[in-house]
Amino acid sequence: MADRMKTYILRLLSLLIILLSATLAGASSGGEHVEMTFLQDWLPRLVNFGLLAAVLVILLRKPVRQFFSNRTLEIKKAIEESKEARERAILALDDIERKLKDAESEANRMVEEARARGEKDKEALSEEGAKVVQEIQAQAKSSIDIEVEKARAALAVEASLLALDLAEGKIKETMDKKDQDRIMKDYISRVGGTE
Repeated sequence: MADRMKTYILRLLSLLIILLSATLAGASSGGEHVEMTFLQDWLPRLVNFGLLAAVLVILLRKPVRQFFSNRTLEIKKAIEESKEARERAILALDDIERKLKDAESEANRMVEEARARGEKDKEALSEEGAKVVQEIQAQAKSSIDIEVEKARAALAVEASLLALDLAEGKIKETMDKKDQDRIMKDYISRVGGTE
């Protein structure tokens, strides 16, 4: 391909030199001023231009066609590659969304279990507190409420940390830090925590 191009360029330069020398030879007539007719002045120029255009068309026709066909193929290939990349990205996004939903459902399940345990503890402490005098009942109830809130907060934090540890390994490769921060804040706000 490179050898052909060099051959075409050498031929083109040779032809241009020949045409230029013929034009200069015609233009270097004596110092006298001669009025030229159309045939003497413009006809040689038109013939030179026609020959030059014909040579350029003949020599550059194949390389130009090949260049544009190669360029068309490259563009088609790039379009196909971008379509494939888009399809892979859509599949990866679907997979991440599915994993995120699984992690959310697991976290919700853990929160419900923690609430159920908290309710059981609350009932047991309430029954025991009913036997004690009114003053002790008030103290016990406030202690229970504080402990239940602590247990909920601790379980929520623990559940979120476990869920994050499970999800982190799976989605770490496909998510950047910005997405991880957004998901963590969204999750904490859903389970009743604070940001």
